[in-house]
Amino acid sequence: MQIIDSEIHLWHCKLADFSLQELQRSCLHWLTDVELLRYHRYFFDRHRKQLLLGRFLIRSVLSQYVEKLAPQQWRFVHNDFGKPAIDPAQNEASLYFNLSHSGEKLVLAISKIESIGVDIENGDKSRRVRRIAGRFFSRQEVSDLLALHESQRLGRFYQLWTLKEAYIKARGLGLAMPLQQFSYAFPAPGQIEISFAEELKDNALFWQVWQFDIADNYPLALAVKSGSAARISSISSWNLPGLDDYHSMDTIIIGSM
Repeated sequence: MQIIDSEIHLWHCKLADFSLQELQRSCLHWLTDVELLRYHRYFFDRHRKQLLLGRFLIRSVLSQYVEKLAPQQWRFVHNDFGKPAIDPAQNEASLYFNLSHSGEKLVLAISKIESIGVDIENGDKSRRVRRIAGRFFSRQEVSDLLALHESQRLGRFYQLWTLKEAYIKARGLGLAMPLQQFSYAFPAPGQIEISFAEELKDNALFWQVWQFDIADNYPLALAVKSGSAARISSISSWNLPGLDDYHSMDTIIIGSM
């Protein structure tokens, strides 16, 4: 598997396609001591399965790009806010990644650009839209959201939430960054705009963001700081239906900037 500077690859998998037992046999020994401690602290098998599948997805996919490294050989570092990255001593290929999971689904983004973030959410899960938006969204986002018919608000809420999560994950700051200091708008179907408060010292021209249509009502957003010149021109997707199998899948973009 190869990837160039102008590409992003998305790798998808579902919890239902894997059993905890097969994941334990395949990759439990891949976990670091810290991950293993976390694994055993989980009370529910579902959470253990999700952790194992996430680690399997990251390590096995990275080895598709760098065949000389087996999945269990990858080493990772974390920034001060917990965002993982490949140990620089191993990253001759200049690969960067970001993982997101929600409900039954996981998605991993792979890029040659360091500032990348992806977020997926279970769109069927009900939310206290007005309350959460008032706490985490910008004033303009809240105003635009509440101007919609009530039947449209949950969908718009998840659009905004995934886009905002993708951006803060790309920045590598997590919730240390106030979500009210940047704002998304949708001026026309398929169009996305972002604006920043002065405190963020950021520029929309440096960013590309996308929203995707995937099955089962799982809103998915991707953000990358590609700069004003080097732009992403291709996004490809793969699905992993099992431990030893993967195949390409359609990439359906429903919004971008």
